[in-house]
Amino acid sequence: MLSTSPLESRSAAGLVRRWRQASEPRELARVYDELRSAGPLVPTPWGALLVPGYQDCRQVLLDRTWGTLTASWRERFRPGWRESASTVGLCQTPLQQDPPEHTARRRPLAKALSPRALGDMADSFAAPLALEHVRAFADEVRAEGVADVVGSICRPLPTAVLAGFLGLPKDVDLEWLATESLAMVRIEELASPPSVVRRADEAATALLERYDQLLAERLRQPEGDDLLFHWAKGDPSGSRYLLLTLFSAGVPTTAALLASLAHALITRPALAERIRQEPDFSDRVVDEVLRWDPPGRLVTRVAGAETELGGRVLPEGQVVHALIGAAHRDPAEFHDPHTFLPRQAPQPQRLLAFGSGLHYCPGTHLARAQAVAFARGFAAELPGARAAGTPERHAGPSMTDITRLPVTLAPPTTSDTSSTSRTSSTSTA
Repeated sequence: MLSTSPLESRSAAGLVRRWRQASEPRELARVYDELRSAGPLVPTPWGALLVPGYQDCRQVLLDRTWGTLTASWRERFRPGWRESASTVGLCQTPLQQDPPEHTARRRPLAKALSPRALGDMADSFAAPLALEHVRAFADEVRAEGVADVVGSICRPLPTAVLAGFLGLPKDVDLEWLATESLAMVRIEELASPPSVVRRADEAATALLERYDQLLAERLRQPEGDDLLFHWAKGDPSGSRYLLLTLFSAGVPTTAALLASLAHALITRPALAERIRQEPDFSDRVVDEVLRWDPPGRLVTRVAGAETELGGRVLPEGQVVHALIGAAHRDPAEFHDPHTFLPRQAPQPQRLLAFGSGLHYCPGTHLARAQAVAFARGFAAELPGARAAGTPERHAGPSMTDITRLPVTLAPPTTSDTSSTSRTSSTSTA
């Protein structure tokens, strides 16, 4: 492991503590600046290194020297890890696998979720479904005065999109599926407390049992052309982990993106007005939300061999946390990084929110399609939408997504509709 002096360790420990406690983008902006000032590699009390720079984070994601925390790695360094059903489940998904296991397990996902395979599915299915959810939420706000956009849209929508995409039966309890998927993925948070681990393990066990039931039931029915049938017929054992990957990775990240997007639209009303006038502007807003408040703020990797990063030679086995949130605030890559400013042209390839390289998220196209449709629908159906309270967030530091965001309607003012100036659609952290 990388050695540091006692003075450096004490100084870094305080900074790491502040980073772990921060959750709001405004707080994180200050911490990210401090982390960059501390150097390209910041030591943690548990022996890992924080990587705050954009280029270094990109290297960690692209260079195959850096692997995931696979089952074989855990056998060596995490005795007793198999007692956690959620960790065992994740290690059977491409999220915690390296080649060749990763390649084989990911192939059906990549094929099913490729832009070519999706065809017009995003426009013909995901977009109308997003508008349906937004309209129902708008009715709820008008009827009740205040409603939570996270519970009403951000979590149900990606769950419903995936269920329809797969061809799940109509009687599947989508609310239960979303709740359990969100509970399970919390196992990936750094130093999860025992209560969170127990809940994640319970969710993993219940989800896998339900997926086994769905796959078995689908095989007993007449042949069809839905994805669930093809997966069940081809590899029912492996397919349970494909379903685990889709829902446990796709629902939480897309829900987090939609919640951050809703927050941007209700706190910066000029954005919504601009989208009403120019629907294509929504692409730029989505990209800026992904930069400003990414669904996952870090990616953990381990060196498979001695390698160089941040100008230092690191040994085999060194664990690093690539801080995606900090990379997206790197002034060397993004002008005025602490200002929310939809860029002049969408540049999703520069963003690391969906990963990069071998582990690039195959569901990116579907998630973005939902976000763009949501932004357009929200702007059109909810003029005058405002926050009815402070958003609630998870504590983080990896997943600090908004868990509750109450929304109300207020009559639009003159200042709300003046979206032509640069300052009306920007905000500093």
